[in-house]
Amino acid sequence: MPFEAFIGYLTDEDQNPKPEIAAGEPLVVEVRDLDTFERLVVKAHVTEPGTPLEGGDELWVLDWVEARLEEPWSIKVLEELDEDAASEARSDITEEDRRASSEESKKYGGKRYKGSELPDAMGQEEARKYYENMVAKKNRQG
Repeated sequence: MPFEAFIGYLTDEDQNPKPEIAAGEPLVVEVRDLDTFERLVVKAHVTEPGTPLEGGDELWVLDWVEARLEEPWSIKVLEELDEDAASEARSDITEEDRRASSEESKKYGGKRYKGSELPDAMGQEEARKYYENMVAKKNRQG
């Protein structure tokens, strides 16, 4: 069964594969089952393209603008986890981003809106945050 995942679960701030991947250790990743379109948070072994994983499935990776990378990675799901386990697994979202997201959701969760409105530029906001986080990190290093 094929899966899909966002690159932020698989790479670090410098866009290199997370150390767990190189070490062959399991990591937490949020995936979408492409057969059922179900969203799952799993603990899994993941390998980069060109490195087959015995008993593994295809893992199509989406980049920062949700475009699919050219070659699939491999994934072998070990266990399904609680949804909250995914919140700390992404390398591109800071604690400040999490607080801002929480504040933004409060604006749209009251009785007044009842889900009828969505935050401005939802997909663009995530790409902007990633870019700002990467620029800030490079400025601190350089």
